[in-house]
Amino acid sequence: MAALAPAKTWPLGISLKGFPGWPIERSLALCAELGYSGVELMAGSPPVRSFPVLSIMEDLRLTGPEEPERLETSLRLAKSIRARRPPVVETVVGGKPAEWPEIRPQFLGRLKSWARLADRYRVPVAIKAHIGSALHRSADAVALIREIGSPFLLLNYDYSHFQLQGESLAESLAAALPYTAMIHVKDSTGEAPKHRFLLPGEGSIDYAAYALLLRRYQYAGPIVIEVSTHVLQAPGYDPARAARECALRLFPHFPPSVPKNA
Repeated sequence: MAALAPAKTWPLGISLKGFPGWPIERSLALCAELGYSGVELMAGSPPVRSFPVLSIMEDLRLTGPEEPERLETSLRLAKSIRARRPPVVETVVGGKPAEWPEIRPQFLGRLKSWARLADRYRVPVAIKAHIGSALHRSADAVALIREIGSPFLLLNYDYSHFQLQGESLAESLAAALPYTAMIHVKDSTGEAPKHRFLLPGEGSIDYAAYALLLRRYQYAGPIVIEVSTHVLQAPGYDPARAARECALRLFPHFPPSVPKNA
């Protein structure tokens, strides 16, 4: 199940997706300097052991041809980085919202295969409900994970997708956290489908209230800042400035724990 325990600090990291064109070591050096607990590594990257890796971002889909070898490659990467308590492999799952009722049985069957593979490697896999995907509502995501019933097939909770659908932070978080392996944080502006994702703190999510809820529900797992493609494509995007601004906005609410490589 999820990492649930009283927390005064959290493993708070930022995705290396937010550092396009930067050498990995330069990105890691800045994250360490700013005080982050770790980073999210992109799938296909070489192993990183000089700074903690909290998660690995995949882009697997449950539609189209099955790709168990791709998932297995990322599970091996996670295990090679840290054999004990390996980083989470997280991914979206594809499809379109209107397809959900029809495609759910296919998702269920394929996710059970993912769960068996994750169990073999003892590496948690976390799927994300995404506003543009077949799996888009928090209740559907929770029901799917409960039905699979694997401690290695869990959720990547990202409230920005649920906020755009009018879901409550308190209610969706309370239902999802027992099945959550990690959390992505970012903000949004506008209304779906013409929304744009933002850096955390640039929208209307109340991170002080968010942190209080995480303490109340005793969540102690990774929290990772996701830098959306919408942000990366904005004119003048600066990775260093973005990382610093996110630290200034979030550290007061989610104090980062001391980095641990073991």
